[in-house]
Amino acid sequence: MARSIVLNSGPRGFEAHSRNWRSFRLCYPVISRRSRGLSLGVNLNPDRVCNFDCIYCEVDRRDFRPGKSKLPLPPRNAPRPQVSLEEIKEELAELLRLARSGEIWQEPEFKEVAPELRRVNDIAFSGDGEPTTYPLFDQAVQVALDARAEAGFAEDEVKLVLITNATQLHRPVVKAGLRLLDAHNGEVWGKLDAGTAPYYDLVDHTNVPFEKVLRNLLETARHQPINIQTCFLRVHGEGPSHAEITAYCDRLNEIRASGGDLRLVQLYTVARRPPNEWVTSLPDTELEEIAGVVREKTGLEVETFGGNIGLD
Repeated sequence: MARSIVLNSGPRGFEAHSRNWRSFRLCYPVISRRSRGLSLGVNLNPDRVCNFDCIYCEVDRRDFRPGKSKLPLPPRNAPRPQVSLEEIKEELAELLRLARSGEIWQEPEFKEVAPELRRVNDIAFSGDGEPTTYPLFDQAVQVALDARAEAGFAEDEVKLVLITNATQLHRPVVKAGLRLLDAHNGEVWGKLDAGTAPYYDLVDHTNVPFEKVLRNLLETARHQPINIQTCFLRVHGEGPSHAEITAYCDRLNEIRASGGDLRLVQLYTVARRPPNEWVTSLPDTELEEIAGVVREKTGLEVETFGGNIGLD
């Protein structure tokens, strides 16, 4: 089934997307376009270190210094904050309590949230870097599962979601976390921003080969259904070419033909201003045109999420 949903950033909550909330260090509440409700984020990378340096990323790393590889390095002598499982548990428990009681909707940034979005949709491993690089990833998943249960939320009421660039899905500790997610109504949202290696290099800016990402997406999708998340945008005013979109569809079809289960494709564009001013949103019409091509060539269900950065 093909389905189109266009959600734009608006004045009633989607712009509240800070990962710094109260005195919390690792967990944060946001109104998520793709979740259509409240998402409780778990930031396993508060140092902002990531193995991708995506040109559209809203995380500001302009204070990082050039490294010998494609990736920038943190400032010299900058503190490297530790990520404690106990701290995750405490902060997540408090957020779930506030959500359960309804107190969270009295917070200044959420008072104007539309009634239909006043629901807890998920606990999401996302944040300021790639969550699966965390060495205790499987234990972090278990902590989130325990916090959800202790707060009285059912598995089908509040999902666990992993938002990942797929580079680490082959690691044993990550596979263990994926098994936990799959066993408890969790979802994997895997990132695929390109159909070709050159465009992948342009957009995602990483040392990890494109083929490794494709291989990890396939192997994971062979064991559990996954969603594909893709950010299409304009770079210096130019969107992805028709040939790039065709190649992107080919990659999706190859995953399915090799036994991968793709549940949904989520196409989105830039909705919060990135540090790179030459990166701007695709207009809704262009995003919908791409979605139509993806539906036609793959038969997959596609959702779209618009933005208006640089389109004013």
